[in-house]
Amino acid sequence: MESLGSARIEGNNTTLSDYVESRMEGNATASDQLREIANIEEAMAYAEEAIEHESHITAAFIRELHHIAVSDLDREGDRTPGSFRSGSVRISKSEHLPPEHLMVPEYIDELVAFINRDDPPKYDLMKVALAHHRFGWIHPFSNGNGRVVRLLTHAMLIKYGFRVQSGGDRILNPTAVFCNDRERYYAMLARADPGTDAGLEEWCVYVLNGILHEINKVNRLTDFEYLRQTILEPALAHARERRLVTPLEHAVLLKTMRMGEVRSADLAEAMPDLSSSQRTYQIRKLVERKMLQPTVEGGRTYTAGFANSYLLRGVLAALIANGFVSDQLAGTSSAPPKLSPRRAHAP
Repeated sequence: MESLGSARIEGNNTTLSDYVESRMEGNATASDQLREIANIEEAMAYAEEAIEHESHITAAFIRELHHIAVSDLDREGDRTPGSFRSGSVRISKSEHLPPEHLMVPEYIDELVAFINRDDPPKYDLMKVALAHHRFGWIHPFSNGNGRVVRLLTHAMLIKYGFRVQSGGDRILNPTAVFCNDRERYYAMLARADPGTDAGLEEWCVYVLNGILHEINKVNRLTDFEYLRQTILEPALAHARERRLVTPLEHAVLLKTMRMGEVRSADLAEAMPDLSSSQRTYQIRKLVERKMLQPTVEGGRTYTAGFANSYLLRGVLAALIANGFVSDQLAGTSSAPPKLSPRRAHAP
């Protein structure tokens, strides 16, 4: 959701449902808007791998994030991917005038030195917030600054050891801090632009409160009982009501969710009329349909899987219903945004 959220902030109209459907249909780059999201996904993967191998953030790293994020795009591209701007710019809907282009490399060098400075860990989240604002203040690229700064925020959280990932999956979505209320995000950036202590403090409090809110959501979703009762079982009921799963599939998945892990013998009650060999056959079919997944490759212990398209739609509906997906991402906001994205343009 990070990639979609970042794109939505920039005015991309793709909703979470649109994106999920495109991924399931294998059309993740079918349009310019979908390519924009795919680029951000690729840039996030690059950032995660790069930080894992070299924890220092450099100007070259930032330029590569930009190169990946804006490549091959029409609406949100850049004529010089990976290069700092070569002229002066103004930011739409902002009183702040970014520094002259000749100063950009020096300001970026100062920023990465600040990011990499060995400060006490208690200041790490404040540094994340301050670096996010400072990057936007510098506005080093002709286009794509918003996407790159949110990618940089993601990279900094990883660098500083925050629990952004678990088991290879992203669990903390820092972009949600900014995309939940795009209008407020831009307003808070503007409050910090003059560089006063009060404005920067207000910005830091805004960012830290947003991260705390996201961590609280993660904590709820990592509580398996909460996840099962609030998200997974309603998703399964959603599929059953629409006859997207058979009674046997429903019984097997419900039993598996309530036990956590199952072997073939555990599912005898859910498949009472089947022999052991018939149960094994049905389990294999459910694995093929991505409704069950082995706990280890080739293993015979299984957990419930929700990568199946019918079940994933139900999960998405439950996440939206319980406030885990913002109205902005879900596409359910009744009022259009009042502010345009902060875009750089030649003066």
